[in-house]
Amino acid sequence: MFLKGKKLQQYKDNLVLSKKQREFIIGSLLGDGSMRIPGHNVNANFIAAHSEKQKDYVLWKYSLLKEWVLTSPRKSIRKYHKDKTRNLVSWRFLTLSHPQFTDIYNTFYRNNKKIVPDNIKELLVSPFSLAVWVMDDGNRNQNALFLNTQGFLLQEQERLCKCLKENFGLGATINKHSVYNKRQLYRIRINTVSTRKLYYLVQKYLLSSMCYKIPFPRND
Repeated sequence: MFLKGKKLQQYKDNLVLSKKQREFIIGSLLGDGSMRIPGHNVNANFIAAHSEKQKDYVLWKYSLLKEWVLTSPRKSIRKYHKDKTRNLVSWRFLTLSHPQFTDIYNTFYRNNKKIVPDNIKELLVSPFSLAVWVMDDGNRNQNALFLNTQGFLLQEQERLCKCLKENFGLGATINKHSVYNKRQLYRIRINTVSTRKLYYLVQKYLLSSMCYKIPFPRND
C-alpha cells in the first residue's frame, strides 16, 4: 500500500484499534514487541521482529495489524555484534505512527525505556494477551514455564507476578537468571501446577509453531 499526503492522513484518521489488537499489543509489549516515536514524528508506532525460524509468527502478527502496516514484513540481515563473522537474519514490520499507539507508548515507556506500568492489573486481563506474552517470551523448562522478563526491574516483575496471581490464578516466583554488567538479572517462573492451568487458558490461541514454548499437559 502506498499512500502519502492528504490521502495518508485521511486513511489514518479512519483507523481505530480493535479490542483484540489492543490485547495483542499489551501481550507483545511484555515480550518482544517494542514501540518508538520515529524521527520528527509526534506519534508512536509498533514494531515486531523475530528470527528467521519464527517467520510464521511474524506473519501472524502482521495479519492482526495489517491495516496499520503500509509495508509487509521484510527480511533483515545484520552482523552479530558479538561475532562480526556471523549474520543474524530476522523478519520484521512496523506500523504507521498514530495517536492510538502513542497512548499505549505513554503507558509502557518512561524515558524511551519499556516498563511494566503500575496499572498492569487493569491491562493484562485477557488470556489472548497472556498467550501472546508466552509465545513472545516463554521458555519451557521440564514441566514449568519461564517468562524471560530480564529486561524489567525486579519490582516490575513482582508487579507482574501479583497480576498473574490475581487475574489468572497463576502461581509465579522470581528466579535469578544471570549477571550482566555486574547487575543481577531475574526472570519469572510459573510453577508446574500453574503451568498446566496456563496451558488450558491459552491453548486455543497458541500457534502450532510456538507450542514448543510451553509444556503440554500429560496424563489427561
